[in-house]
Amino acid sequence: MDYIEAKRDDLNYSKTYGDTYNLMINAGRAVAKFVSSKFKQHSKVLIVCGTGNNAGDGIMASSFLNCMDVKIQFIKEPFDLKTYEARRAFNENNQKYFTIEDLDKNIQESEIIIDAIFGIGINGSPREPYSSVITKINSSGKIIVSVDVPSGFPYPGSVKPDYTVTFTGIKDGMTSETCGEIIVSDIGIPENIIKYSGRGDLLYIPKPLQDSHKGMNGRVALISGFTYSGSAIIAARAAYNTGVDLVRVYTSQNNYNIISSYSAGLIVRTFNDLDNDDINQNDAILIGPGLGLNPGYRDILINIIKKYNGIIIADADALKLLSPGHLEGKKCAVTPHAGEFKMFYGVDATEENAVKMSKKYGIITVLKGKVDIITDGDNIFYTSGGNARMTMGGTGDMLAGLIAGMAAKHINLIRACMIGTYINKEAARICYDDLGYYYSIDDMINKIPYVINNKI
Repeated sequence: MDYIEAKRDDLNYSKTYGDTYNLMINAGRAVAKFVSSKFKQHSKVLIVCGTGNNAGDGIMASSFLNCMDVKIQFIKEPFDLKTYEARRAFNENNQKYFTIEDLDKNIQESEIIIDAIFGIGINGSPREPYSSVITKINSSGKIIVSVDVPSGFPYPGSVKPDYTVTFTGIKDGMTSETCGEIIVSDIGIPENIIKYSGRGDLLYIPKPLQDSHKGMNGRVALISGFTYSGSAIIAARAAYNTGVDLVRVYTSQNNYNIISSYSAGLIVRTFNDLDNDDINQNDAILIGPGLGLNPGYRDILINIIKKYNGIIIADADALKLLSPGHLEGKKCAVTPHAGEFKMFYGVDATEENAVKMSKKYGIITVLKGKVDIITDGDNIFYTSGGNARMTMGGTGDMLAGLIAGMAAKHINLIRACMIGTYINKEAARICYDDLGYYYSIDDMINKIPYVINNKI
């Protein structure tokens, strides 16, 4: 379990249930349960707290340690607590607390130190005053129990605990050498939080580095719009609005001028240029939107698929021209609605069949519907939301462009599909809040940056 996954679950829980206070209660209870069962009653316990939710977990643990002699040690003042949940934990648990001036004395008098200074996500080794506090804890000779992860983990200068009570799952890099004995506790994150996409999934979108250059933030190519230019434009604009650096559209000569005149940010080529251009210069390619069903287009797609080594998103007409065998062995996602699913896979569009077909061919399937189903054959996720206006033309093209853009940013492909489906439905929700059912696909595309930026 990586840092982003843990933060993702917390954020999605908070958006669903209002805050994560119940998780904090459960985390504190889990720490207290371990300490109470492991050590003798009336042990002298010092809980050393920072300013974030990890501190809140420690404070909550104190309220369940009724059989222990507990002191709460703050490194800073309680009014420096940064989160609503941590402040609430402090206000609702009338425990006596001590400030940094009392640290040496309290360490000396304790038998067990609960480390609740930093949780996951610290950026770099601890700095003062925390580094000195951690040094004193590590050299104290006392039993040390860390909350979720050792404070400072995984950087040098972290707490060196005897035990770590971690939540939900073991975090990446946690070992007995860095964390002591690891105890995994379930703190009550519901299955729907893990299985359904949400705002927390946006944490996987990387931010551009200050010294990045053109191409580092993703390059997408579309083989689309041979027949219907509008579909190609919608998909290309959606991909562009994900923040990729380059979007190339390969289309027919007839539609070249239409697409190239629509947006100055798009690089438009004809499909004849595919013979000379290196298709592998793109991080992801999207095939299908507005392509048309000319049988000759099948050979163009098959030739591209054979040559291309990156990530392929297949949508719309590509699913009618190709069979699953053409994509087998490729890093690929397909985005069918129910009718396209049956045409492509040859079976009815059910969740069971989506799992079965994805497993058989090694393809990630995004089965679009009121609730989108996303599966790679081993894992299955869902995206709910949106509204009835999403039956209008273009929402599928927009989704395909979103997934291609996210995949081009080197996000894990199944996660890119979860992000794309979430943004698509969330943009529709925002448009409905603003305009009722009278919004357009252009309105949805323009909301993509707002969804990604968490501004609404």
